[in-house]
Amino acid sequence: MLNSLLTPLILMAALQQAPSTIMQKSSGWCSPNIANVIGNVTVNCIGVDPRALRRLNAQLNRKNLQLTDKIREADEWTARYKELEKRLNEASDDDVLSRKAEGYLHQGELEEAGAALDRIIGKEDNQTDRTAANHYNRGLVFELQFLPMEALPHFKRAYQLAVANENPPEQVKYGLVYGTALLSENDAAQAEPVVLGTLDVARELAKANAAAYQPNVAEALENLASLYRITRRKKEAEEADQKALEIFRQLVKTDANTYRPYVASTLNNLAILYVASGRTKEAEIAYLEALEDYRQAAKATSIDQQAISLTLENLAQVYFATHRIQEAEAVMKEALDFNRQLSKTYFAYQPYVADTLHNLAVLYDATQRTKEAEATFKEALDIYRQAAKGNPIYQHSVAGTLNNLAGLLQAGGRMYDAEADYKEAVEIYRELSKTNPDVYQTFLAGTLHRLGMLYGDTQQMKEAEAAFKEALEIRRRLAKTNAEYYQPLVAKIWYSLANLYRVTQRLDEAEAADKEALEIYRELSKTNSAYQLSVAETLNNLASLYIATQRMKDAEAAYQEALNDYRQAAETNSDNEQYVAFILNNLALLHIKMNEMPQASDEIEEALNINRSRWRANSEVAETDFLKSLKIAIQLSSNPYTKCRLEKEFIGVAHNPLFAGQTAMVDCTIH
Repeated sequence: MLNSLLTPLILMAALQQAPSTIMQKSSGWCSPNIANVIGNVTVNCIGVDPRALRRLNAQLNRKNLQLTDKIREADEWTARYKELEKRLNEASDDDVLSRKAEGYLHQGELEEAGAALDRIIGKEDNQTDRTAANHYNRGLVFELQFLPMEALPHFKRAYQLAVANENPPEQVKYGLVYGTALLSENDAAQAEPVVLGTLDVARELAKANAAAYQPNVAEALENLASLYRITRRKKEAEEADQKALEIFRQLVKTDANTYRPYVASTLNNLAILYVASGRTKEAEIAYLEALEDYRQAAKATSIDQQAISLTLENLAQVYFATHRIQEAEAVMKEALDFNRQLSKTYFAYQPYVADTLHNLAVLYDATQRTKEAEATFKEALDIYRQAAKGNPIYQHSVAGTLNNLAGLLQAGGRMYDAEADYKEAVEIYRELSKTNPDVYQTFLAGTLHRLGMLYGDTQQMKEAEAAFKEALEIRRRLAKTNAEYYQPLVAKIWYSLANLYRVTQRLDEAEAADKEALEIYRELSKTNSAYQLSVAETLNNLASLYIATQRMKDAEAAYQEALNDYRQAAETNSDNEQYVAFILNNLALLHIKMNEMPQASDEIEEALNINRSRWRANSEVAETDFLKSLKIAIQLSSNPYTKCRLEKEFIGVAHNPLFAGQTAMVDCTIH
């Protein structure tokens, strides 16, 4: 469900995020069985004993899943259920216990089924193929109980026995499941030898029996692609996906109903890799082909219909990123219409309508259509509120949409309404954090940060400081376990606090906060040069504090360090030359205060040259910077002719008729 990506966090530009991954290739056994409610609906799965189905729904309801995730998990659960049912029915050893385990499975008494299998395993030779099979069955029972960590040792033992007994078909079967289980836990180190070994064996088997084993080769390649994604080896992930795609395309020729969704989901995952590497044209082609495959698959299964909407919205992101706004909007509206039609069959799909409305509102906001954005956010919000009454997981979507709506209202000057929405979002995240702090504390901190910014804008300084400090405490705590992600966010809070202290003339505290931010940015810049700009910006702020407290040499040192950082950044990106000129302007003004005119003249001359070139290339963007440099140069000039020429240039740039009336006719020729 696209909501996992595009649920608003803190007024994020959702369409500029990485698209959602589609891994769904289900059989379509499961669907909602209540058509007039949204929220915590139950599902019906074809071929599952009603007693077991009640157990499944009880477990799913405890997890508070959104509908797509619930249907996907139910479908995967049903696949395991049917596989285990078949294996127990065909078991040749200890018929009594196997029949008991099968009966318990049908009744949904999974603990008793597992206990029966434990007794079988305890009676067997620990090195036989049957022992491996029963360990595998035991792992399936744990997965039916949604206990993946307990399943892992049994899948591992089944795989190890298949390898030890030199049983290639079972090695492939158990290796695929064991590898997938490890990858689902992000255990790449243990998964890699299993995934690679399984792929090698599957390829060997496929040489003699392609029809039976080529699907296993493709599945192993997809596991390999997942492994490479986890370990950030994008090139290798793309190669593995391409090889899997080639096999799935061949398989579609003989069994389109089964393998077309595999083609589509692999194309989607390839498209995401293309987007990440800036290959938007290839991403577009892949999404369009995936759409066609999903449309064909949707004729047979309802869950594939939702994949159509997700792919449409991913495609819209590509169009948006490439500034094809009309196409992005058209595709987003197609997704909206699709979800509205789907929700007529099952009202429980209404949250998908809200997801798409939210994404469309973000597009409207980004294209300055404020009224349309507000109305669309509010329509999405109404649906999310209704959904949250039946399933509290949608409270996150309520809070996220409130955040985005508040940002829109804040930008339009409607501070009172924006404050109310932020506050409601804060309270929702506080409640959600009580039961799942690992997930929701980060959203709480982000919303507090934005609320603090609004308080600052409305001169509620005590409230702003309190919000910033609470957000800072949360992010510092989170940074202890995930420094890479949270340390930049900690630095942002320090930056905001420093600005607040500056405005309220608490200069010592401002300096301390800036230094905290600076220390973090310096550390981050050691491994990521992008933070070099943040280092320089913070140094500039510190320099202004030093000037305010008459520490001119400290200010000069800070400006010089910032200048060096900006110069390095400009070497790889000419856009950063504007910051070089900005710091040169500041240095020139500082040196004027210090009565060091030769240095100031050199600095302003370089700044003038940079800004003059930028202004000629794009006058609208660079005009203000150029005028600032001209003003300083005029102030510094002691030569009447040079000063006159600079003033006339200033008039020409500023288009100021009053100023022009006074001096435009002045002859700058030296008499």
